[in-house]
Amino acid sequence: MNLQAQDFSTTRHHPHDEYWLDQQFSQLPLSLHQAIQFNYGRAFEHSGRQAANQYLLSVVELTAGKRLLVQSDSTLRSKAHRMARVGKGISIAKAEALLKSVGLPFPTAQDDESALARLACPLWWSRALRKQQDRQQEQLAVQVGLVRKNQQPYVSTALLARIQARHQASLEILANYEAVSNEGDTLNLLDVLKKSVANPAVRRAELMVRMRGFEDYASEQGHVAMFYTLTTPSKYHRYSGEGLNPKYEHATPREAQAYLVKIWSQIRAKLKREGMNVYGFRVAEPHHDGTPHWHILLFMQPEHQLAVTAALKHYAFLEEGQEAGAAEHRFEALVIDSQRGSATGYIAKYISKNIDGFGMDSDSEAGVEADNSAQRVRAWSSVWGIRQFQQIGGAAVGVWRELRRMEHAVEGLLEQARLAADSGQWANYLKVQGGATLERKCQPIQLWSIESVDMTTGALKASRYGETVKRTKGLDCVGAITITRTKEWTIQPKAAAAGESDEGADTSVIRSSAVLAAAVDFLQAASLLSSPWSSVNNCTQPLLREAA
Repeated sequence: MNLQAQDFSTTRHHPHDEYWLDQQFSQLPLSLHQAIQFNYGRAFEHSGRQAANQYLLSVVELTAGKRLLVQSDSTLRSKAHRMARVGKGISIAKAEALLKSVGLPFPTAQDDESALARLACPLWWSRALRKQQDRQQEQLAVQVGLVRKNQQPYVSTALLARIQARHQASLEILANYEAVSNEGDTLNLLDVLKKSVANPAVRRAELMVRMRGFEDYASEQGHVAMFYTLTTPSKYHRYSGEGLNPKYEHATPREAQAYLVKIWSQIRAKLKREGMNVYGFRVAEPHHDGTPHWHILLFMQPEHQLAVTAALKHYAFLEEGQEAGAAEHRFEALVIDSQRGSATGYIAKYISKNIDGFGMDSDSEAGVEADNSAQRVRAWSSVWGIRQFQQIGGAAVGVWRELRRMEHAVEGLLEQARLAADSGQWANYLKVQGGATLERKCQPIQLWSIESVDMTTGALKASRYGETVKRTKGLDCVGAITITRTKEWTIQPKAAAAGESDEGADTSVIRSSAVLAAAVDFLQAASLLSSPWSSVNNCTQPLLREAA
């Protein structure tokens, strides 16, 4: 709890209530004190002492069961170690009860043993508890109306600052490490980061290439484009227009996203049953209060246009479709006329807005500058675990990226794919892979992965939780294996960091593998680091062997 006394000197209140006010505010995160004090003072001034105190009680009631809300970093670390001790050697039933006590789900893992191994790991608990605390604090900020247009759009400023600080700390840790191959090559991890899709500019460029490729392919096939917008029912929204929404049922953005995922799965099942193939992209972005909505750009055969639109509309209105405002806001369908503009151009602003704000001056939804808006959207995506961009149909982008690693010519179908990827021709790549609607498992070129082996002992490598680790090593083209990653890389401290510091700085943190792992995990979770533990090279050994 926040035990420090609060300063109410600038807030209208009754002096007899100060001790009681201290007690109530001790149950709230410090990051929200200023905003809640302001609202309390305004209620006191306009409606009196009773109304102000009732307002504060209503806020405190929202904290029920959220035990992590006001815990400090040091308390969280201590709790992580304590939970790991309790979690060591416990049964599945006791593990579920332990997780339930802090509101965490049972971890996803290869098997029960590796799931239980996580519960005995302080690092796992530290990350899980911090994520849970972030979400609890952010949800409270949404509930009290702090997250909104012209104030703190998409996410609270406190959360944005925390994520940016962690990002910077992670980069500083990575700056002291390098990747070294078994052949003596050395790579700076930050240089790798800048050249990967973790770099917003690189990510945006790749998305635009893929989007343009879909459009070119659709044009060749005589397909049409439709742009759809799906939003959630009113109960998921904290704000309705400019005011607080009385229908709001305290759903989190993550729960709102789950609703959209559910209706999309129903739509996909319907289209599959009816034999209507679609492909394109989906963008998930927040309303100013943090509630997600989807923009979906789909390509399809002209004769399917009306039926596809009808399917989306049906499921969009299935839940509370008759409520006020649903007809205007729940679903929108727009025909993309290629004579008036391109589909890629239409979705470009949504891609830019949600990555780095490139080419935009401001964000009218948020009421802030575009670059600030993009930072907030990325923080929103990170804290709520919402995937911003999702390809629908088409060929695997992982294969595309692996093809772009290859510098040397190969043969046949694989060479056609390599040339398409090397020249940025996504449409040609789609054709090599059998078209935009062929199921992934049926596409001729697949990633080829093997279980990692310790080069010294020959034993299979395992994760810190005892799980087998698979690494991409190349491509499988109709049974013929091409090795694209011939080097084994390890991550180690740079020579300067590993040796004595020139100024006697403490390098114990830098040497800590747990801290490095936490930095890498944070950057991955925030979509800021693509694959720091994988090999990074362009050495290709074509057609090494036939797959068994």
